[in-house]
Amino acid sequence: METKIIKSGMPFVIAGAAVFVFALVFGIGSVPSYILAAGLGVVGFLAGKRLFPDQVVEVEAAPKSGNAEVDALITEARGQLEDIHAANEAIADAKLSAQIEDIEKTGREILARLEEQPDMLGSLRTFLRYYLPTTKKLLDVRAGLEGDVTSGRNLQIAGRISEAVSQVQDALHRQLEALNNYRFINLESEMDVLSDMLKGDGLMAQPEQTETATVEKTEEDPFASLFERKS
Repeated sequence: METKIIKSGMPFVIAGAAVFVFALVFGIGSVPSYILAAGLGVVGFLAGKRLFPDQVVEVEAAPKSGNAEVDALITEARGQLEDIHAANEAIADAKLSAQIEDIEKTGREILARLEEQPDMLGSLRTFLRYYLPTTKKLLDVRAGLEGDVTSGRNLQIAGRISEAVSQVQDALHRQLEALNNYRFINLESEMDVLSDMLKGDGLMAQPEQTETATVEKTEEDPFASLFERKS
Protein backbone atom coordinates (compact mmCIF):
# COMPACT_ATOMS: atom_id res chain seq x y z
CA MET A 1 0.00 0.00 0.00
CA GLU A 2 1.07 3.59 -0.59
CA THR A 3 -0.42 6.94 0.33
CA LYS A 4 -1.93 9.24 -2.27
CA ILE A 5 -3.05 12.84 -1.80
CA ILE A 6 -6.25 13.84 -3.60
CA LYS A 7 -6.41 17.60 -3.93
CA SER A 8 -9.81 19.30 -4.06
CA GLY A 9 -10.51 21.86 -6.77
CA MET A 10 -13.10 23.66 -4.66
CA PRO A 11 -10.66 26.22 -3.15
CA PHE A 12 -9.92 27.51 -6.65
CA VAL A 13 -13.64 27.62 -7.49
CA ILE A 14 -14.40 29.61 -4.34
CA ALA A 15 -11.51 31.98 -4.95
CA GLY A 16 -12.64 32.57 -8.52
CA ALA A 17 -16.24 33.07 -7.47
CA ALA A 18 -15.19 35.63 -4.84
CA VAL A 19 -13.22 37.66 -7.39
CA PHE A 20 -16.05 37.41 -9.92
CA VAL A 21 -18.64 38.69 -7.43
CA PHE A 22 -16.35 41.54 -6.40
CA ALA A 23 -15.88 42.53 -10.03
CA LEU A 24 -19.64 42.51 -10.67
CA VAL A 25 -20.42 44.61 -7.60
CA PHE A 26 -17.52 47.04 -7.48
CA GLY A 27 -15.87 46.71 -10.84
CA ILE A 28 -12.14 46.32 -11.51
CA GLY A 29 -10.30 49.13 -13.18
CA SER A 30 -7.89 50.65 -10.74
CA VAL A 31 -4.85 49.46 -8.83
CA PRO A 32 -6.66 49.40 -5.45
CA SER A 33 -9.52 47.38 -6.97
CA TYR A 34 -7.04 44.81 -8.34
CA ILE A 35 -5.39 44.55 -4.94
CA LEU A 36 -8.74 44.12 -3.17
CA ALA A 37 -9.89 41.53 -5.71
CA ALA A 38 -6.64 39.59 -5.31
CA GLY A 39 -6.91 39.74 -1.53
CA LEU A 40 -10.50 38.53 -1.68
CA GLY A 41 -9.41 35.67 -3.93
CA VAL A 42 -6.73 34.61 -1.43
CA VAL A 43 -9.25 34.71 1.42
CA GLY A 44 -11.69 32.64 -0.66
CA PHE A 45 -8.93 30.12 -1.48
CA LEU A 46 -7.93 29.72 2.18
CA ALA A 47 -11.57 29.34 3.21
CA GLY A 48 -11.99 26.69 0.52
CA LYS A 49 -8.92 24.79 1.77
CA ARG A 50 -10.43 24.75 5.25
CA LEU A 51 -13.85 23.61 4.04
CA PHE A 52 -12.54 21.13 1.45
CA PRO A 53 -9.15 19.86 2.69
CA ASP A 54 -6.96 17.49 0.68
CA GLN A 55 -7.71 13.83 1.25
CA VAL A 56 -4.97 11.33 2.06
CA VAL A 57 -5.93 7.81 0.98
CA GLU A 58 -4.11 4.51 0.81
CA VAL A 59 -3.97 2.78 -2.55
CA GLU A 60 -2.33 -0.40 -3.74
CA ALA A 61 1.14 0.20 -5.07
CA ALA A 62 1.68 -0.75 -8.69
CA PRO A 63 3.10 -4.29 -8.99
CA LYS A 64 6.87 -4.42 -9.43
CA SER A 65 7.72 -8.01 -10.24
CA GLY A 66 10.28 -7.10 -12.88
CA ASN A 67 8.18 -8.81 -15.56
CA ALA A 68 5.91 -6.54 -17.61
CA GLU A 69 3.46 -9.33 -18.49
CA VAL A 70 3.16 -10.42 -14.86
CA ASP A 71 2.64 -6.83 -13.70
CA ALA A 72 -0.13 -6.34 -16.28
CA LEU A 73 -1.87 -9.57 -15.24
CA ILE A 74 -1.62 -8.68 -11.55
CA THR A 75 -3.14 -5.26 -12.23
CA GLU A 76 -5.98 -6.86 -14.20
CA ALA A 77 -6.57 -9.45 -11.46
CA ARG A 78 -6.67 -6.75 -8.78
CA GLY A 79 -9.41 -5.03 -10.76
CA GLN A 80 -11.40 -8.26 -10.90
CA LEU A 81 -11.01 -8.68 -7.14
CA GLU A 82 -12.33 -5.13 -6.70
CA ASP A 83 -15.35 -6.09 -8.82
CA ILE A 84 -15.84 -9.19 -6.66
CA HIS A 85 -15.75 -6.96 -3.59
CA ALA A 86 -18.35 -4.64 -5.15
CA ALA A 87 -20.64 -7.57 -5.98
CA ASN A 88 -20.34 -8.79 -2.40
CA GLU A 89 -21.61 -5.43 -1.15
CA ALA A 90 -24.98 -6.22 -2.76
CA ILE A 91 -25.28 -9.74 -1.30
CA ALA A 92 -27.11 -10.08 2.01
CA ASP A 93 -26.41 -13.79 2.64
CA ALA A 94 -23.97 -13.67 5.58
CA LYS A 95 -22.40 -17.08 4.95
CA LEU A 96 -21.90 -16.46 1.24
CA SER A 97 -20.58 -12.96 1.91
CA ALA A 98 -17.98 -14.33 4.34
CA GLN A 99 -16.86 -16.87 1.73
CA ILE A 100 -16.49 -14.12 -0.87
CA GLU A 101 -14.43 -12.02 1.53
CA ASP A 102 -12.16 -15.02 2.06
CA ILE A 103 -11.82 -15.52 -1.70
CA GLU A 104 -10.83 -11.89 -2.10
CA LYS A 105 -8.25 -12.13 0.71
CA THR A 106 -6.78 -15.39 -0.57
CA GLY A 107 -6.70 -14.06 -4.13
CA ARG A 108 -4.68 -11.04 -3.04
CA GLU A 109 -2.25 -13.28 -1.18
CA ILE A 110 -1.78 -15.36 -4.33
CA LEU A 111 -1.09 -12.21 -6.35
CA ALA A 112 1.47 -11.15 -3.73
CA ARG A 113 3.25 -14.51 -4.15
CA LEU A 114 3.23 -14.08 -7.92
CA GLU A 115 4.74 -10.60 -7.61
CA GLU A 116 7.50 -12.07 -5.44
CA GLN A 117 8.07 -14.99 -7.83
CA PRO A 118 7.05 -13.99 -11.38
CA ASP A 119 8.45 -17.28 -12.69
CA MET A 120 5.34 -18.92 -11.22
CA LEU A 121 3.16 -17.34 -13.91
CA GLY A 122 2.90 -20.59 -15.86
CA SER A 123 1.34 -22.31 -12.85
CA LEU A 124 -1.14 -19.50 -12.25
CA ARG A 125 -2.47 -18.87 -15.73
CA THR A 126 -5.59 -20.92 -15.08
CA PHE A 127 -6.29 -18.93 -11.92
CA LEU A 128 -5.71 -15.60 -13.68
CA ARG A 129 -7.34 -16.32 -17.02
CA TYR A 130 -10.26 -18.55 -16.09
CA TYR A 131 -11.21 -19.00 -12.45
CA LEU A 132 -10.89 -15.41 -11.27
CA PRO A 133 -12.89 -13.80 -14.12
CA THR A 134 -15.44 -16.64 -14.02
CA THR A 135 -15.93 -16.11 -10.29
CA LYS A 136 -16.45 -12.41 -10.95
CA LYS A 137 -19.14 -13.19 -13.55
CA LEU A 138 -20.93 -15.62 -11.23
CA LEU A 139 -21.00 -13.10 -8.40
CA ASP A 140 -22.23 -10.34 -10.71
CA VAL A 141 -25.15 -12.63 -11.58
CA ARG A 142 -25.71 -13.47 -7.90
CA ALA A 143 -25.75 -9.79 -6.95
CA GLY A 144 -28.32 -9.17 -9.68
CA LEU A 145 -30.59 -11.83 -8.19
CA GLU A 146 -30.47 -10.33 -4.69
CA GLY A 147 -33.90 -8.76 -5.06
CA ASP A 148 -35.61 -12.16 -5.36
CA VAL A 149 -33.78 -15.35 -4.38
CA THR A 150 -36.53 -16.95 -2.35
CA SER A 151 -38.20 -19.16 -4.92
CA GLY A 152 -38.33 -20.47 -8.46
CA ARG A 153 -35.52 -20.34 -10.96
CA ASN A 154 -33.67 -17.59 -9.11
CA LEU A 155 -33.42 -19.71 -5.99
CA GLN A 156 -32.03 -22.62 -8.01
CA ILE A 157 -29.40 -20.43 -9.71
CA ALA A 158 -28.42 -18.82 -6.41
CA GLY A 159 -27.93 -22.27 -4.88
CA ARG A 160 -25.69 -23.43 -7.70
CA ILE A 161 -23.62 -20.26 -7.47
CA SER A 162 -23.18 -20.80 -3.72
CA GLU A 163 -21.88 -24.32 -4.42
CA ALA A 164 -19.46 -22.95 -7.01
CA VAL A 165 -18.22 -20.28 -4.59
CA SER A 166 -17.45 -22.98 -1.99
CA GLN A 167 -15.46 -24.93 -4.58
CA VAL A 168 -13.53 -21.83 -5.66
CA GLN A 169 -12.78 -20.96 -2.04
CA ASP A 170 -11.35 -24.44 -1.41
CA ALA A 171 -9.36 -24.39 -4.65
CA LEU A 172 -7.79 -21.03 -3.86
CA HIS A 173 -6.71 -22.22 -0.42
CA ARG A 174 -5.05 -25.25 -2.00
CA GLN A 175 -3.45 -23.02 -4.61
CA LEU A 176 -2.00 -20.71 -1.95
CA GLU A 177 -0.77 -23.66 0.12
CA ALA A 178 0.97 -25.10 -2.93
CA LEU A 179 2.60 -21.73 -3.67
CA ASN A 180 3.86 -21.46 -0.10
CA ASN A 181 5.21 -25.00 -0.17
CA TYR A 182 6.92 -24.37 -3.50
CA ARG A 183 8.53 -21.22 -2.10
CA PHE A 184 10.01 -23.24 0.76
CA ILE A 185 11.20 -25.92 -1.66
CA ASN A 186 12.98 -23.22 -3.67
CA LEU A 187 14.58 -21.88 -0.49
CA GLU A 188 15.78 -25.34 0.50
CA SER A 189 17.22 -25.84 -2.99
CA GLU A 190 19.11 -22.56 -2.80
CA MET A 191 20.48 -23.52 0.61
CA ASP A 192 21.65 -26.88 -0.79
CA VAL A 193 23.42 -25.14 -3.68
CA LEU A 194 25.09 -22.70 -1.28
CA SER A 195 26.21 -25.57 0.96
CA ASP A 196 27.71 -27.43 -2.01
CA MET A 197 29.58 -24.29 -3.13
CA LEU A 198 31.00 -23.73 0.36
CA LYS A 199 32.10 -27.33 0.57
CA GLY A 200 33.64 -27.15 -2.90
CA ASP A 201 35.63 -24.06 -1.93
CA GLY A 202 36.77 -25.69 1.31
CA LEU A 203 34.90 -23.17 3.43
CA MET A 204 32.72 -25.68 5.24
CA ALA A 205 34.06 -28.46 7.44
CA GLN A 206 32.79 -31.87 6.37
CA PRO A 207 32.10 -34.28 9.25
CA GLU A 208 33.43 -37.78 9.00
CA GLN A 209 29.98 -39.29 9.15
CA THR A 210 26.91 -37.56 7.88
CA GLU A 211 23.38 -38.69 7.44
CA THR A 212 22.05 -38.04 3.95
CA ALA A 213 18.42 -37.52 3.23
CA THR A 214 17.06 -38.37 -0.16
CA VAL A 215 14.49 -35.89 -1.44
CA GLU A 216 12.44 -37.06 -4.32
CA LYS A 217 11.87 -34.31 -6.89
CA THR A 218 9.64 -34.48 -9.89
CA GLU A 219 9.33 -32.25 -12.92
CA GLU A 220 5.57 -32.30 -12.70
CA ASP A 221 3.71 -29.03 -12.31
CA PRO A 222 2.86 -28.90 -8.56
CA PHE A 223 -0.32 -27.01 -9.38
CA ALA A 224 -1.61 -29.12 -12.25
CA SER A 225 -4.28 -30.87 -10.19
CA LEU A 226 -5.53 -27.88 -8.22
CA PHE A 227 -8.08 -26.67 -10.72
CA GLU A 228 -8.94 -29.81 -12.66
CA ARG A 229 -12.36 -29.65 -14.26
CA LYS A 230 -14.59 -32.38 -13.00
CA SER A 231 -16.69 -34.19 -15.60
